Amino acid sequence: MEQPSDDLILNTNEAIQAYLNMPDLLRDLLLQITKDFQTAQIPLSSESLVNCSFEGLCETIVRALDAHLGKGGTLKNVLNRVDLTEKQLKKHIPERLTSNLRPLAELIIKRELQKVVIRYWYRQSSEK
Repeated sequence: MEQPSDDLILNTNEAIQAYLNMPDLLRDLLLQITKDFQTAQIPLSSESLVNCSFEGLCETIVRALDAHLGKGGTLKNVLNRVDLTEKQLKKHIPERLTSNLRPLAELIIKRELQKVVIRYWYRQSSEK
């Protein structure tokens, strides 16, 4: 069953930017991304996430993933931690995952935002 939050993965970059303009959601998104990358053992400092535009976040994530792959790392841990399904990956990134990291960075941000928005909606509904 599709949930309204499923639409976040399909949103345009401009629509995602609207969420990033909300201070609470942005803070929670940055914390979520940092936590998941640390758990996946990919260095990503919160200081590197100061550029809070969608484009800035994409660039930061691409650099972190590229550096990790350059050291012989794999994407398996981060994909599992972010919780991207194989179906999502195949639908949004038809070519080899590591050939162009930009679409993967976009998908990571959208999935992480989806987690944050779901928690936000849950908190809002439980306060009523």
